[in-house]
Amino acid sequence: MALTSLDIVICCLAVVASIATGLTIAIRKGASETSSQFFLAGRRLGWPLVGASLFATNIGAEHLVGLSGDSYRYGLSAGAVELTTCICLGVACAFLFPSYIRNRIFTIPEFLELRYNRTARVFFSGLMLVICIMTKLAFHLYAGALVLHSLLGWNVMQMVALMGIVVAIITFIGGFTAVAYTDSIQTAIMIAGCSLVLFIGLARIGGWHALVARVPLHMHVAGRYDDPNYPFIGIILGALFSGVFYWGMDQVNVQRALGARDLREARSGAMFATLLKLSPIFIFALPGVIAAALFPGREPKTTFITLLSDLLPSGVRGLVLAALICALIGSSLSVMNSISTLIVRDFLLKFRQNSSERAQVMLGRAAILASTPLAVLAAYLIYTTPDGLYKYLQAVSIYLVMPVTPAIFFGIVNRRMTFQGAVASAIAGTLLAALFVTDQLMGASAASVFPFLHTRLTMNYTYRGLWGGIITIATLFFVSYLTTAPDREKMRSLTVDWRGPIARFEGLTDWRLHLALLSLATIAIYAWLW
Repeated sequence: MALTSLDIVICCLAVVASIATGLTIAIRKGASETSSQFFLAGRRLGWPLVGASLFATNIGAEHLVGLSGDSYRYGLSAGAVELTTCICLGVACAFLFPSYIRNRIFTIPEFLELRYNRTARVFFSGLMLVICIMTKLAFHLYAGALVLHSLLGWNVMQMVALMGIVVAIITFIGGFTAVAYTDSIQTAIMIAGCSLVLFIGLARIGGWHALVARVPLHMHVAGRYDDPNYPFIGIILGALFSGVFYWGMDQVNVQRALGARDLREARSGAMFATLLKLSPIFIFALPGVIAAALFPGREPKTTFITLLSDLLPSGVRGLVLAALICALIGSSLSVMNSISTLIVRDFLLKFRQNSSERAQVMLGRAAILASTPLAVLAAYLIYTTPDGLYKYLQAVSIYLVMPVTPAIFFGIVNRRMTFQGAVASAIAGTLLAALFVTDQLMGASAASVFPFLHTRLTMNYTYRGLWGGIITIATLFFVSYLTTAPDREKMRSLTVDWRGPIARFEGLTDWRLHLALLSLATIAIYAWLW
């Protein structure tokens, strides 16, 4: 794709300005003076920064490139999962965030030590580090480099290394403060750039009604219950399990709420993120449908490139390319910061408990330097065996959360859950995850070996996650109620008090009102695009 000088200038200005602004603000705020400032921005973030950073953390190359490509092939049903955020963040705001913030934790594993014991903390933190380095960060770097290679012809591994170095430098200098402010600026760039793609595409095709007339089958967000790719029922039910983990227990996302000034700001920021998450179905998925109408017969994987090269004028193309690079950098920054927080707070401080604030910041920076080459190496392994390891890591990232989600969620909402029950459920979830991953990697031969996994209600990963979650939850409850209950006094500050008074309604600023309005908006969008 040929870029004009105007495209290059606009792209570079947008990306460099967002990074420079984030770093400048971080330095002025003394982002590296204490561990709280370096890892959680001093717990001073207001709701706009919390919400924008949550959105930027969520949006990566898989949205701009992958979602448009899948929408080109399957229609708007590919974006149905984007509208489940009100469910997931609603649950997180009601039950999870209050316990985290009340106990002033740095990491989710730290909370697990308070709720269960040190073993639970080490296990979950180790699991999160594997997920963050081997899947999240490696995928972000590899996917970003692959897209830039497709667009501009740049060498894949050189771009992986360069992006890894850039992300490490930003996090090293500015910590979480730089990440949060950079995310917020880049969120605006992403939404502005991709909105232009939508409006230009609709104008080119002749408006909404002309689009519906051209590709009517692509304009439905709800896939059949037995749809092999995006079954609507499976997506909604899956949000109750994997989605709640992603938004309410994943360190990378929850760290934004932990950096808020208080619970009220965290909840308001989550509602702002939910509002922003109403946009991907329109600015990421719908352009893929527009491409299917304007440019039929193309390779779905090249949809984003097609939109850039064949639809957008010079200048706008540069802004959209900047949106892509911002998505790549923003999501990688968030993961890098969380990796350093997990390494320092959950492991290194165990051996250096009396470390000063300055020493903790230095340990965090050392963790960044150590994890960067590991992520680049993981990306290289994906690059050299794209049909093997990449598929394996994708499967692992889907099912890896199954063993731990019930123990965290029900450990907060139910005081009766025990460590023995958590261990049993983790074992059950791990065995089920191993079964699902094995089946997925076996390909066509798996149907004869595991026929019970190849029915209409077990074929798709959303259904598998649902059934696996039910079995894991049942194991947690069964073993917990067979073992000695934990001390009730200890559980008082760690779990939901179901007998306590309901918080007073605060009028127009109450997060529950915002959640209700956002839920109605989500239902309206689903009904409109049904």
